[in-house]
Amino acid sequence: MPITTIRVSDTEVQVERTLYTFAQKSDADAFAQCVVNDSIDTCYRSHPPLSARPTVPDEHPDDPNRGSTISPSLGGMP
Repeated sequence: MPITTIRVSDTEVQVERTLYTFAQKSDADAFAQCVVNDSIDTCYRSHPPLSARPTVPDEHPDDPNRGSTISPSLGGMP
């Protein structure tokens, strides 16, 4: 089964449900390339990130409405 990898920014790479943050773009590039051919554990050891955090289920980094709240309108139809 292929691993889902999303490039969130120059220094952030999301693999499955974990967001990895790197110091430099080149570090993120190397990690992203590594996971194409090797396991995440191998790449984590070879190209250690500054941080790794779980993403929120159903969070889509490229969604412009992420984090917005939709509230019901006050008032109503006459």
